[in-house]
Amino acid sequence: MKKNIILAVCLGIIGVLGKIILQDNFIYFVKMWLAVLVIGIAFFPFCYQIFKKFKCKGWIFSKIIGIGVTAIILWLLSYAKFVKFNILNSYVIAFVVFFASLIILRIKKEKLELNKELIKNILVSEIIFSASFIEWLFIRSFHVAIDETTEQFMDYGFMNKIFNSSYFPVEDIWLSGNKINYYYFGQYISAFLSKISFMQANEGYGVMLAFMASLTFSLPFSISYNLGENLIKEKGRKVIPYVIAIITGLSVSIGGTLHYPIYNWIIPRDSGDTYYYWESTRYIGYKPETNDKTNTEIPAYTNITNDLHAHYLDIMFVFTTLALLLELLINDEKKETKKRLLNFNILILAIILGIQKMTNYWDFPIYLVVIIVTIIANSLTKYKLEKKNVLITFAQVLEILILEELVTLPFSRDLSISATNVCFTNVTSPLYKMVVLWALPTICMIWNTILVLVEIFKNKNEKLIEKIQKVNKSDVFIVIIGCCALGLVVLPEIIYLKDIYGDEYKRFNTMFKLTYQAYIMFSISTSYILVKFAFQKENKVNKILGIIFLIIHLSTFSYGLNAINYQLKAFRTPKNYAGIDEYIKKNYRDDYNAIEWIKANLSRDEVILEAPSSAYQIPTRISVFTANPILLGWNHHEWIWRADENYESPQEVQERSKASYEIYTSASKERIIELCKMYNISYIYVGNVEPKENVPSIIEAGEIVYSQTTNYSLSPVYLVKVAK
Repeated sequence: MKKNIILAVCLGIIGVLGKIILQDNFIYFVKMWLAVLVIGIAFFPFCYQIFKKFKCKGWIFSKIIGIGVTAIILWLLSYAKFVKFNILNSYVIAFVVFFASLIILRIKKEKLELNKELIKNILVSEIIFSASFIEWLFIRSFHVAIDETTEQFMDYGFMNKIFNSSYFPVEDIWLSGNKINYYYFGQYISAFLSKISFMQANEGYGVMLAFMASLTFSLPFSISYNLGENLIKEKGRKVIPYVIAIITGLSVSIGGTLHYPIYNWIIPRDSGDTYYYWESTRYIGYKPETNDKTNTEIPAYTNITNDLHAHYLDIMFVFTTLALLLELLINDEKKETKKRLLNFNILILAIILGIQKMTNYWDFPIYLVVIIVTIIANSLTKYKLEKKNVLITFAQVLEILILEELVTLPFSRDLSISATNVCFTNVTSPLYKMVVLWALPTICMIWNTILVLVEIFKNKNEKLIEKIQKVNKSDVFIVIIGCCALGLVVLPEIIYLKDIYGDEYKRFNTMFKLTYQAYIMFSISTSYILVKFAFQKENKVNKILGIIFLIIHLSTFSYGLNAINYQLKAFRTPKNYAGIDEYIKKNYRDDYNAIEWIKANLSRDEVILEAPSSAYQIPTRISVFTANPILLGWNHHEWIWRADENYESPQEVQERSKASYEIYTSASKERIIELCKMYNISYIYVGNVEPKENVPSIIEAGEIVYSQTTNYSLSPVYLVKVAK
């Protein structure tokens, strides 16, 4: 009881420190922390029945499962136009699930036993999450504003449009009259969490970035702690699970590859040249430059950049999938056929896999493979190798596939994927660069796998299945994710998924999306393996090598510290999270004033014309910050999302680009009105980046509803309402 009181006091102290550290931004922490807490409480009775072997009974994952399940139910109901996407309906769904969970517990004659040990573990979990959230809110407050240098405009534009919509699917702000043809569920989750936290979209964007960064520590911490607990099984040192958990959490959230220690400490740098955290992500194909440019991004990099992108938002569901699979493996309970098929774990795995498909489509095939391999391993380690169990295993996989397809049916119907051709690559990465990036985790994985296999085959008097069933389930899990991670590293060296990019960037997306997940799984497996060996007593060689490799592994954490230091130095002072538009306000003041006027006076459904652009450029700032659809935004991205079978830009995108240019340059007001009527354009915006060859004709084509001339612009800014 005393321990729980001390932990509760610690949680309170963290809150007080958060107020001191965050100052005015503390309100954002309180809003989202409370919203996520309520969702977590609502789903905890349900998760309590799933995570029976986890020390906190899945407390931290009840938050993520609650967010995912509540959001997808609301999305489906809003898609069917039964209910609106709003705060009230979000909480109603959460509490319906809460009471349904209690009823199921009663039917199963189980009790939600909140004993002292469970309360202690819940408080520890909450302290870790809260402290991490406050820390990242502070770090991220130094760089709140978004700009056009990466895909921040796209991410916020989608989130802003979804936030301001009542039903689904929503309109593509960059191709008016069309639905979003992208895996946008992560941006929907961001809008959903902002709503239930009583924040606006401009506030929720930055807070969501900090929330995701905090999860890159707290979620792998929970997984790895339970891996360690199952490893020692009351016989080993009690400190081992905590050491594994802390190192794993740090590895995912701030860890890097050997690129940082090698290129910052060992290889001399040019005088005055400091290490920039982007360097490790643009490594293969750069320095020296080749015609095979790739991306090897990792979570520590994403935690610092301002992109609320698909692969980043899916991290919470990636770790939830891994947690569910770990629980499936370490739970020694042998269930009868009915319970194996009607299993809450399998049900939630199917739903979470579906959410992954809609959040980042690339992760769907990756974790489908991990799920299938783990389900097979679970069957082998618990049941006899007979026809009945083979059929049950097959049925469980089929069950997941069917449920996942049913849940995502509306989304799959709407989404048209342009990159579907798998091609063999004619280039491979330089061996020394592969060694720098992946040698350490690969050596650890192979080393551990060999030792596990030796353990299986050393006793010749037992049957193979009996030997497999004696292997520690934590080791089985680590072998599975380690092998899958290595496969994801090797795969882009053999094949790639063809998209619109030319020969120079043909492997860019494939390597980016696959190795991102490889790093996550390698972080868990490497940390577990090295701590296990470092604490080993019976094999001194493994112990010594484990300690040496662990020190090398820990050295990579300086990558994230370097990135955080850059963030704190480059942006110097914390900002309010509502200041997402600070960059626009400072550099494009006239556009900012026009945006504020449009938000206050126009409906979000009105189609506005602003200058289109290729990608990563300032045009489209009106649509991004107002959530109003425009004729055409970043046409390069629309090409990616809607490419035809020959990977050419769609005819509609080309036609809209021509129409946009003609409207801005035509000397005929009749032609301007005709084109606007054809594309249902209500307003034409003329700012500092739009063509100004024939502004008088545009003005004659309608009525000026907003104009401004300031010292910030060389010419007036206009918003013209087009004549009917």
